[in-house]
Amino acid sequence: MLRALANAGIEAVGWTRATGDLNDADQVQRQLNTLKPVTIFHLAARPAIASDNSWTTVGQEQQMLSNLIYAMPTHCQLIYTGSMAEYGRSGRFTEDDRCSPDTAYGCAKFGGTNLALALRRSMGLDIRVARLFGVYGPGEAHTRLLPSIVGRLQKGSAVPLSDGLQLRDFVHVDDVCALLQEYAQLEGGDDALLNIGTGVGVTVRLVCEIVADLLGVDRALLHFGAVERRPLDQDCLVADTNRMGTILVPPVQRWLSPKLAADCVAEIQAGLSQ
Repeated sequence: MLRALANAGIEAVGWTRATGDLNDADQVQRQLNTLKPVTIFHLAARPAIASDNSWTTVGQEQQMLSNLIYAMPTHCQLIYTGSMAEYGRSGRFTEDDRCSPDTAYGCAKFGGTNLALALRRSMGLDIRVARLFGVYGPGEAHTRLLPSIVGRLQKGSAVPLSDGLQLRDFVHVDDVCALLQEYAQLEGGDDALLNIGTGVGVTVRLVCEIVADLLGVDRALLHFGAVERRPLDQDCLVADTNRMGTILVPPVQRWLSPKLAADCVAEIQAGLSQ
């Protein structure tokens, strides 16, 4: 996000652990008094780990968010990033669909969304929620799906996978950053909750096969069905982008474009070599 803002000529400051503890209200207040931000993009969260059953993340998420909201200047706006994990079931989702999260991460994000919208109403602040779907791209940990697949395939190693039939709305991080900037710049902010995705689902199997083809390796290295799906691994998680389409242009599904898919694989390879 910092790179995207810099490329747009916008002065931005990243918040790191060295800046202060977002769970410490006094530290947050001191830093915001100094920084005097115009817009806060709140992307900080404890990473989603499938096996993580620690429900402390729910309280931590709300603590960080409330500290930022209560400390930010009245003229400031805040964009909070939610997650498709808030829905807690399989489907193609509109922003108005019922959420019933079934993981600690999903509950934390849903709690954050509710808090953000409640404080928007009660405090009259410009707080907006961007609910992100399957974000991928530069900066991902090597252990995540796409980097791990590319890393193994380019070494000629077999890749044990589930059946790969999960339908996902993969959205590139550059598209997400561009949409977050555009969302923040919209006048009025009447749309306080917006799905951020392409609106087009592709199967994990298809993406893996595209990666293998682009790397010039045998698809037989992709061992679909070799491992069980993770608990609560939904069949379908796709954004309905109709609301987004009334105010912003939804991004394309890059994995369905040969040129853009090749660029994605090249990006992943570059990241693995660093």
